[in-house]
Amino acid sequence: MSYVKVLKRYSMISVHVPATSANCCVGFDCLGMAVDWWAHFTFEESDELIVEGCPEEFKGSNNLVVQAFYTACDYLRLDYPTFKLTIDTDIPFARGLGSSSTCVVAGILACDAWFKKNMDQLEILKIATSIEGHPDNVAPAIFGQATACFMEKEDVKMSLVPCADYHCLAIVPCYEVKTSQARKVLPTKMAFKDCVSQVSHALVFVQALQQGNERLLASSCKDSLHEPYRRQFIKEYDTIKKYCMQKQLPMWISGSGSTMMVVSLEKNRLIELSKFLDKNLNELDHRCLTIAKKGAFIKYE
Repeated sequence: MSYVKVLKRYSMISVHVPATSANCCVGFDCLGMAVDWWAHFTFEESDELIVEGCPEEFKGSNNLVVQAFYTACDYLRLDYPTFKLTIDTDIPFARGLGSSSTCVVAGILACDAWFKKNMDQLEILKIATSIEGHPDNVAPAIFGQATACFMEKEDVKMSLVPCADYHCLAIVPCYEVKTSQARKVLPTKMAFKDCVSQVSHALVFVQALQQGNERLLASSCKDSLHEPYRRQFIKEYDTIKKYCMQKQLPMWISGSGSTMMVVSLEKNRLIELSKFLDKNLNELDHRCLTIAKKGAFIKYE
């Protein structure tokens, strides 16, 4: 069915994509978790490309949503249509919450809906990963919950990790940490004992996330691969980490930062942390969330 026919029934396609927290402490470039902080994108038929809801310099074909739409067109061997795109999101940019992944996933899903191709989620993941370079943000954005992934050349292998009913507190500093900057400080080699520690903690982390064992999850949040090197870019990290260790709260740098994610089965524990932040680090934004049980979805309106 062509999109023109769809418009006889619907005036627009809307795509809704959750924010994500990549790495999850011990799962560098392989673990990711979706949270219920949603970005919204609407696509309407238009005689020319129109983009609204973003800075002026991205109101053209260079917009990441549009680029992802076009990449999906290339994958499907379809011509580029013109449309009006409206972006409605307050997920902060360059804060480690997968803002770019929401754009990538939205563009691909919109293309699929526009042409009624019904691609399966693994196809969508493959296209999204080809754009992002790694799947740890786009996978949970597509599938929801948490995901574990690895790459075999251009092939993405993914396992869905159903999560217990954890609440999340996203702690968002007012400054950015660029992914390129955060990657430059990473080590090129690791000691064998650190590799063993990383693997063992990651395995336990996934089980504790599924089983709802909060204390075990907190104990497993001991990374050797990236957080010791990236903490320098987040001036509040040490204070928050100390609090979380004392309270046995699971905590990690979300993506490359600057956001920090804290989770608990008891929302009151996160409310207490929020009060601590308001008193001692009141320049930080923070938002109570839950793990998104479903990934990106489409509505026809």
